[in-house]
Amino acid sequence: SAHFAAWHQPAGAMDPFGAEDNASDGGAASVSRHASPPTRGGQRRISSRASGTGGRSRNDETSELPGSANHMSSGLDLSFGYTPMQFEKINLLGSELSEHAISSLVLSVNHITYLDLRGNKLNAQFGWRLVKAMKKKYLNLEFCNGVPLKDLRNNQVETLNLSSFASHHGMYGIEVVGAIFLAHFLRLNSSLTSLNFRRNDVEKDGAKALAQSLLGNPQCAVKFVNNMGQVGNKPGIDFQLFRSSQLKVVHLPHRLLDDDDFVFLEEWLRRFDCVEDLDVSENLFFRDGVRKLARYVKDTQTLKKLNCAGLPVDFEGSQLIVTAVVQNQTLEQVGLPLGPCDDNMDRHQMFQQFGTGLLGHPKIAAIASSRPGGLDWSNLTPIRQGQMKEWPPFRSSNWPAAQMASYMWLMAAVKPPVEKFTFGNPARPLKDYPSCAGTPVELWPIVPTLVHDLNRTLVHVSVAVASAPNRDVGGPPRTMELM
Repeated sequence: SAHFAAWHQPAGAMDPFGAEDNASDGGAASVSRHASPPTRGGQRRISSRASGTGGRSRNDETSELPGSANHMSSGLDLSFGYTPMQFEKINLLGSELSEHAISSLVLSVNHITYLDLRGNKLNAQFGWRLVKAMKKKYLNLEFCNGVPLKDLRNNQVETLNLSSFASHHGMYGIEVVGAIFLAHFLRLNSSLTSLNFRRNDVEKDGAKALAQSLLGNPQCAVKFVNNMGQVGNKPGIDFQLFRSSQLKVVHLPHRLLDDDDFVFLEEWLRRFDCVEDLDVSENLFFRDGVRKLARYVKDTQTLKKLNCAGLPVDFEGSQLIVTAVVQNQTLEQVGLPLGPCDDNMDRHQMFQQFGTGLLGHPKIAAIASSRPGGLDWSNLTPIRQGQMKEWPPFRSSNWPAAQMASYMWLMAAVKPPVEKFTFGNPARPLKDYPSCAGTPVELWPIVPTLVHDLNRTLVHVSVAVASAPNRDVGGPPRTMELM
């Protein structure tokens, strides 16, 4: 059921409600009205309730009058605006009405200036359909889902912060529907210089719509978006430098960027493709943002340095980034989140894909993986130039296991003239087996393959065989394979 409240004109004016009305969603609805006595100003309050289940008693109607508890919990609030005898405001905040009911109600109002649809679990498809169905009527909106559209339309606002304490609802952001309406007004705006839509649940489609609306506006003056601008001594992005292709370095580590942030940024990165050094490490995006990052890395023709280590990605996210890096043709240095090196053979296959893919990459000379305290880069030049005579490399003890695994697979593919191979602690064990701490058990799946591929030049081989009963990586079958 939905609650309708409207101010009626003084006595003698026509009742704005008909005697009967039909439900907007096609079902029959009984509408009962209760008019309070005239107020001091000669007006009276009309309260009506539409229900698809039949009529309501007068006592029920009276309980829905303004000021009652039931009225306060009502999800729908319609009131007259500045135009006499005409609805202009629709507030459906948290009403949980169906998409069809909301769409029918909005489209039934000819001149709408206030619209709030937050808290109704509406998706992007509904937003696009509603804007299309409203045609040019949406241009009359002054407020939508917490966004002051009138000021944007009149170029009266320079800073739009939708995340502040004063502008954010608290329970609901502008959501994807509000972002779609906002995007349509940003196409014509020329005054806005700063935009912040964080914590507003705009989702991938909303962030993409906002970015494309600004990109398609030749008069766009936006310089700073969310917290991607300069913060204190930390450099940021002036988005106007994208348009002149002067932005070569984008360093945004530890900025708490989420998926919506990077979806927005990736649209700019792809459109202008001028950035040579991109650092988005230690941020929070892991889903849509990672997919957008992989797409950008694969297609860019300019990027030389990439650091996306420390992203909270799962195996699928790591694989997407690895595949994109291997397909890229311009990168020279890359730090990426490879994840843990464990007994998961699918992950070891990803390390193999990365290592062998580096062989075919024309330019990558250094790689690194996520590591507490900063990255420890692996120099690939000695392997590529056949200068490597001993393994492990100098100062490689702090490399993450995933980084070392990828490095070893690259060695197996290049086959440098290695003469000395040392795996684990080379000292004579004091017990039957050295402890697992003395040998990197997680790298055992690669050792037999690597030793086999280097057998033409190997002179000295030292392998510490560890006993790991709970891990099928360093047991007798692996040892026999190695021998």
